[in-house]
Order: sequence, then C-alpha cells, then structure tokens
Amino acid sequence: MADRPNRPRSVRIFAYLVICIVLLGALPVISSKLGYQFLPSVKWVHQTHLAATILGGMAAAAAPFAVLKGMRLQPRKHGVIMKFLIVGFSPVLGFMVFSQFVSMGIPLAAAMAAGVESQAEYAVSGTELKKSGKCRNPVKVENMPFAWSKICNFPAGFVQGLQPGSRITAEGSGTKLGLFVTRLSQQD
Repeated sequence: MADRPNRPRSVRIFAYLVICIVLLGALPVISSKLGYQFLPSVKWVHQTHLAATILGGMAAAAAPFAVLKGMRLQPRKHGVIMKFLIVGFSPVLGFMVFSQFVSMGIPLAAAMAAGVESQAEYAVSGTELKKSGKCRNPVKVENMPFAWSKICNFPAGFVQGLQPGSRITAEGSGTKLGLFVTRLSQQD
C-alpha cells in the first residue's frame, strides 16, 4: 500500500473545519434522538436565515464534487445506480447539514456549553392530540427551521388549551440563542 501524500496545511485545516461543521450540524439530530428537545430562539433563526441559506447552498453546490473526488481517491465497487444515488442525494444532505449548523448547531452547542436556566417566548402554529407514538401531543412552533418546529410529550389538557397564534413560554437549560425545553406555559 502506497503512502498517502502529505497534503498542504491549508487543505488539512479546511478539512478539519468541514468535519467540525458537519458534526455541529448533526448535533441537533443526535440530541433529538437522545430525547432532548431543543428550540433556537426566534430572533436567532430570523437573524441567521440568510447565512444558513447561503452556507447550505454553497455546501449543496460543492457536495457532488467532493463525493466524486472521494470516490476517485478511494475507489470501491459501486454500481452505476448507487453512484448516481449517492451523488444525487449529496446536495440535499449538504444543504441540510450546513444550514442546520448555522440555525441549530451553534445555539445548541452554546446551550450545552454555557446553559443556565432560561426562558423564551414562541408562537404556536398548531397542535395535535396523539396518545401513542414517539411524539405524543405535539405543539408546533412558528418560525422554526424545517423539521424542528415540533416539541412533544406535553399533557393533553395543556395542549388542548392552545390555539394557533397562542403565545407560550418555554423554559429549560440554555442561553439567549436557544434552550432545551423542559417546561411550557401559556401566556395570557
């Protein structure tokens, strides 16, 4: 096996930066799977929407080239259909992870590192009463990133009292950028 050539320092630093961004972009998914419900602040989502879209778009544009380069550097016996699916899905995955890094990963990392008891206000966009499943009695929150607008497992009596447009206060551990929701209360 031939030794891999040493890459320039700038290339290695860029690669480490991309790996860190991918890990921070995946952090919301990991925390959600572990049962922690995180909501970024509405202000953060609004202020970073453009940056998240631009970074996600750049990642979506670069992802197929990076995947093809990786396939050339480490050849495996992928069929034509598999290569087509991997290269075709990479822009979607790149956009999701890199835009999530900005809109969810940064505030989530801040909440993990320096989280103190905090609260934030949100508007309800809808509710459902579900007695079974992983997400019982979800409360949907307005102006949140795609796929991250639901918080789950609240009492049915509380959820029934909420209407679209209702204001709620979420409490939990976090910062002004976002928090891990442990309690909800309805505002008057």
